[in-house]
Amino acid sequence: MRVRTLAALAAAVVVGGVAASAQTPALKVLDPAPAIKVAKWVKGSEVSSFAAGKTYVVEFWATWCGPCKTTIPHLTEMAKKLAGKVTFVGVSVWERQANDADTAYMEKVDQFVKEMGDKMDYNVAVDGPEKTMAKTWMTAAGQNGIPSAFVVDGTGKIAWIGHPMDGLDKVLDQVLAGTFNPTAAAAEREKREAAERKQSQVMAPMMAALNKQDYKGAVVAIDKIIAENPDMKQNLSMTKFMVLMRSDEKAMYAFAKQLSTGLFSGDAQMLNQLAWPMVDEQSPLKTRNYPLALSIAKRAAQVSKNGDPMILDTLAVAYFKSGNKAQAISTQTQAVALLKKPGASYPPEMAKELEAKLKEWKR
Repeated sequence: MRVRTLAALAAAVVVGGVAASAQTPALKVLDPAPAIKVAKWVKGSEVSSFAAGKTYVVEFWATWCGPCKTTIPHLTEMAKKLAGKVTFVGVSVWERQANDADTAYMEKVDQFVKEMGDKMDYNVAVDGPEKTMAKTWMTAAGQNGIPSAFVVDGTGKIAWIGHPMDGLDKVLDQVLAGTFNPTAAAAEREKREAAERKQSQVMAPMMAALNKQDYKGAVVAIDKIIAENPDMKQNLSMTKFMVLMRSDEKAMYAFAKQLSTGLFSGDAQMLNQLAWPMVDEQSPLKTRNYPLALSIAKRAAQVSKNGDPMILDTLAVAYFKSGNKAQAISTQTQAVALLKKPGASYPPEMAKELEAKLKEWKR
């Protein structure tokens, strides 16, 4: 996804990864790992307990979680690489909707795992309606966001908690080599979480306004937070941009121009985040400023040295919307070529999406 929802964006600002609870967690590194009590094993072998001397990764995910889908193939690679040394368990949590029957959501998990096929090749289970795993692991550890992984060492204790894409490989190598220091890791995590809890308190007025869809109040809260915490300006400026998109489009465009020539002028990804909503037909904007979108997209491509296919896609759409179809086709052709470049790690569906757009433009 190129544009995140306001709630997701705000959460990312607060913690920059796995969402942490504002409360001191009850389950921490060096504590005994809770029991594995799932409703159903969907794939692989059942893991009912932690064997002495064995290392485990218990990872939490959901079918609706975009980052989880990106993480799953990486977990499969690690599971194959460390086969016989580390047991991987993926537990689907927070799946059931309020209007679902008690176990209807399990069919959705079954189907998802089947569709993933070899990309999800490790032990997979689903949490029950009582949310036992979510409560005893995730909530207890203060983990409000997924994907989230727990490493359980040979003594049955939690050695590490974090995002699966944020150093898990290195941690497992050290655990297996006997060089991992869980005490130091626990201290570092506690320090980081204390800072996150403090930041959550600072962000509370903004989050409260967003939850009530009081966008004008959220802008006021953001400006006050930035004034009192200048170090948060980089992250909160993008949040302000997203909020203005919902409340004051004229102010949003003016702010986007200001950011693109100032704070974000050298950041290709942030520039892309500014330009994409202006050209995306699914964005909530009622008015369109294609000249500004094109200017910002050009800057993003320049900063990225034309090496990012998604940034080039944004630029191509901006060209097309501005009436320059020839340049749109040329730029999109370049984007597709990057996606198909040998060694590229982009999902195949991404290339299909851009190719379909290119074909339509040519037609």
